[in-house]
Formats: sequence, C-alpha cells, structure tokens
Amino acid sequence: MEKLLLASTSPTRKKILTNAGIKFIYRTPLINEEKEKKKLNNINKPEKICQSLAKQKSIKTSLKYTTHLVLGADTCLIYKKSFLSKPKTKEMAKQMLNKLKGKEHKIYSSLYISKKGKKIWNYNDQARLKIRKLTKKEIARYICGLKLKKIQQSGLYQIENSGVTLFEKIEGSYFTILGLPLTPLLNFLNKKGLII
Repeated sequence: MEKLLLASTSPTRKKILTNAGIKFIYRTPLINEEKEKKKLNNINKPEKICQSLAKQKSIKTSLKYTTHLVLGADTCLIYKKSFLSKPKTKEMAKQMLNKLKGKEHKIYSSLYISKKGKKIWNYNDQARLKIRKLTKKEIARYICGLKLKKIQQSGLYQIENSGVTLFEKIEGSYFTILGLPLTPLLNFLNKKGLII
C-alpha cells in the first residue's frame, strides 16, 4: 500500500489531514523557500510561482523519501496580479490589511504529488475574498490579538479563527483558503487506496 508524506510544516495542513482521518507523516520540505521565491521573481503570474513552489517541495523531498507519495503544497495571496508574501512583523501585517481593506483579492493554492522525483498528480484552485472596510481601531485590535509566529506560519488572516470576521465576501473552497484543497485531494487518495 502507498504511504503519504506531507512536505510541509504548516500546522493547518497537518490538522486538515488528521481531521480527515488520513494516515501520513510530515517532513520539512527540502527547499529554501525564500531563495526559490527570489529565483522566480521575474515570473509575471503569481499562480505560476505558487505551482512551482508546490512542485519543488514535492519533487525534491520525494528524492530523499523514495517509499512515499510526497505531497507538496503552496498557497499565495494575490492582489492586483501581485504576489503578497506572508508578513514578517505585526507592522507589516497592519500595512497589508490597510492595503486590502474594502478590496477583492485571491487566495491561490497548488498541490503536487510525486514519487521518486516523478509527477503523480497535481491540482490548483483559487478563492476570491473581499475584506470589509475596516476601521483603524478594528485593524489594530485584530493585529494585537494575533501571535507573530502564527502570522509568519499561516499568513495575514486565520479564517479558521477570528480572521473570518474580517470578510465581507468569500467565494470558493474553505480548504483552498486554508492552503489544502481537500475534496480533490481526497478523491485522489481514495483512488490510491489511502482512505479506508
């Protein structure tokens, strides 16, 4: 029987797979993500950057863990055709919320599964979101309530927690927004006999 390895340290992705009853192990992806993003900087389509990062996480990790199907995943926030990286500080998070308030943006998630460096399956999805016209006080209160480590791991808003209150409109899969489009992944895993 095939075994699944998640090439991610994301607590959210681990929780989604665990809650779905999927048996898996996880490892840190064997790429330097910041270095890879810089190399991909000249690509005009943020979606392509996301796809490339998910692919590299999977392929490179699968060359070390050769007995597993390796799942690489990447999620990006796209605003006006630009890739917005996760804020590194609370001040950067505040600036980003100010930029996005009252406006639409996209969350794009890419999944890639490989074994021994060869592609087995991939999937891409996006969701459209619109943040309310937040006041300075609302932004300050929201940012104050976040832990910096959580912002750095999961991004600007955690929709599974109080981040859901930021939005006026959400179109698309909840799991895509969390960074792991679940239904298509479950369909694939079911065909591979990884769901009991």
